Amino acid sequence: MKSIILKESKIRMRSWKTVAMIVTYVSLLAFGVIVMLSGSIYDVYNSDLSGNYMNIYMTITIIQVLMISFIVPIIASGSISLEREKQTLDILLSTNLRPISIVMGKLMTTISVVLLLIVASLPVFSFVLLFGGLNISSIFNMLLFYIIISLFFGSLGVFFSCLFKKTITSIVLTFLVMLFLTIGTIILPLIYTELTGNYSIIEDNIFILFYINPAITFWVVLLNQFDMLNELAHFLGGSKFTNNFVLISSSLFLIMSGILIFASAHILNPIKKKHGKEIKEVSHE
Repeated sequence: MKSIILKESKIRMRSWKTVAMIVTYVSLLAFGVIVMLSGSIYDVYNSDLSGNYMNIYMTITIIQVLMISFIVPIIASGSISLEREKQTLDILLSTNLRPISIVMGKLMTTISVVLLLIVASLPVFSFVLLFGGLNISSIFNMLLFYIIISLFFGSLGVFFSCLFKKTITSIVLTFLVMLFLTIGTIILPLIYTELTGNYSIIEDNIFILFYINPAITFWVVLLNQFDMLNELAHFLGGSKFTNNFVLISSSLFLIMSGILIFASAHILNPIKKKHGKEIKEVSHE
């Protein structure tokens, strides 16, 4: 696994696209912060800037979640299928590396790109830390959420990349699953209640789907840092859904990531494929 990470990292870091991506991302982020601060700096009647720094923090976190939601699936969805298209996958499988090591190496390389962008944006976070009223633990919790959601999105992309030969197919299916988890898990309870007329069941069972909704988990993490969870409690079916919501949701994402990783390694296993071909040949005979 280490050899794959080193190889992929060297290739990616030597590319001008990576440097351009980092410079563009940090520049746009800094420009947005300057624009948001400019109004408050010249407002002589504004003696408390903490609210503006909170808005900056929320804007940065939303941008970074959107960045993770687009960059990680695209890179991960092509991690294995591109090797197959370049006809280098068989060479990779012929080495001493186990399929699980190949999958984990590709996944860690994908996540490292996002972590690099997040680390590059930490100086912008320092403004909020100094003047916005947030503490280090709040930023650490948000960074931990980034890692968990990146791991899940990456595992999903690698799984489809192992399952299908074409990169475009892997990307499309990855985004379709993400779209279902983000929007479908909200629409399904609404459709169910409209069809059955049983609105009481929402508070008991249906909203359990929200635990696997990355967008809702993000908002719970964010609103919890501003002590605004009470406003979300009614929408989530009561306060019981906000108690330990992030812990349960994060655990489910980690479990699903583990399942996807082992499933990807199983699909990629050349021994399994070889045995499958032998069984088919014997059956034909």
